[in-house]
Amino acid sequence: MKALIDPARWPRRLFRFVPPPPTVGHLERWRAVGFALLAILICGLVTHALLGPALLPWLVASMGAASVIIFAMPSSPVGQPWALVGGQMVSALIGVASLRWLGPWLPLELVAALAVALSIAAMLYARCLHPPGGATALTAVFGGDAVVHLGFGFVWMPVLVNALILLAVALIANNSVRGRRYPLARAQENPHGTRDPVPTARVGLREADLDAAMRELGEMVDVSAEELGNIVARAERHAYARQWGELDCSQLMSRDLVTLPCGALASEAWALLRRHRIGALPVIDPETGRIAGVVALVDFLKHIEADNELALPQHRHPGLKVDSLMSRDPVTVSQATPVHELVPLMADRGLHRLPVVDDDGRLVGMVTQSDLIAALSQQGMSRS
Repeated sequence: MKALIDPARWPRRLFRFVPPPPTVGHLERWRAVGFALLAILICGLVTHALLGPALLPWLVASMGAASVIIFAMPSSPVGQPWALVGGQMVSALIGVASLRWLGPWLPLELVAALAVALSIAAMLYARCLHPPGGATALTAVFGGDAVVHLGFGFVWMPVLVNALILLAVALIANNSVRGRRYPLARAQENPHGTRDPVPTARVGLREADLDAAMRELGEMVDVSAEELGNIVARAERHAYARQWGELDCSQLMSRDLVTLPCGALASEAWALLRRHRIGALPVIDPETGRIAGVVALVDFLKHIEADNELALPQHRHPGLKVDSLMSRDPVTVSQATPVHELVPLMADRGLHRLPVVDDDGRLVGMVTQSDLIAALSQQGMSRS
């Protein structure tokens, strides 16, 4: 008993209730605030214009809760498009049906409880669990004459229309953030079109391992296996950067490069590729010194398919310029790019070489898969 009332322990116990600091910055917080304001304002104006003010108080309860999820927690499985639209519609449909078929026979409180419970069951089985759906089911039961008058039309307007408005704003808001994808993408596809996972997904934790661990919990987890895998991969890259130090592109890139200017003949490019036994040539804009594109062996070979005589494009068109063959806007890196950031680019996206550019976009080097393998091998031997 003395230990329970010891005043010295209370500060430490109370500290357990203090949440950890958020991992998002101020810009992300205010972006969520601004887009939620915009989405709810549009929903309110549309509902007021089409149905009048009677349903506005009920609308805010459900759509306001939905906006918290899709704008402040866009990676949550319960905030994805199907969860938003499907969860809202299923809950509205069950709420209206419960009021119409059970309302005359049961107390309204019991009807409301059944509507919420059945909505949860339906959303779970339809894979569209969306917590604000419970508020939508309650709206259908307690909405009064306005909802009774609409009947099953309540499912389409205001529920579906406003859910689609929220979704439209969410697509703009969440995809305007660099590096974010909404809705969440499935596992990264192999760039070679085969069913094998991308190379970095073949080692360490796999999505199947995460799925198995989440099934073992036996409860709903507010993160998808894909997003959890993304978090784990990012954590592994941070750990890798800490373990391998500050090795960057400036330390392993090739500097004495074979290049071509824009407007050069394709035949000249082919001759250089053969002479130096390389797979690609950077093409430089002579006016700015910036990289304009990359011409690779595959750019020549893919044109052979259209020729019955299997002739290279420069043989069929002697005046063909390299500009017509090269890949424009290539993926580039800077001299300060850490080596560990090259791994997903080369392993998963299938990029065999990466041009290295300075702050003005001028070519200063080239990093290839061979350079990366040699650097990582050397680092591994030096640590063993």
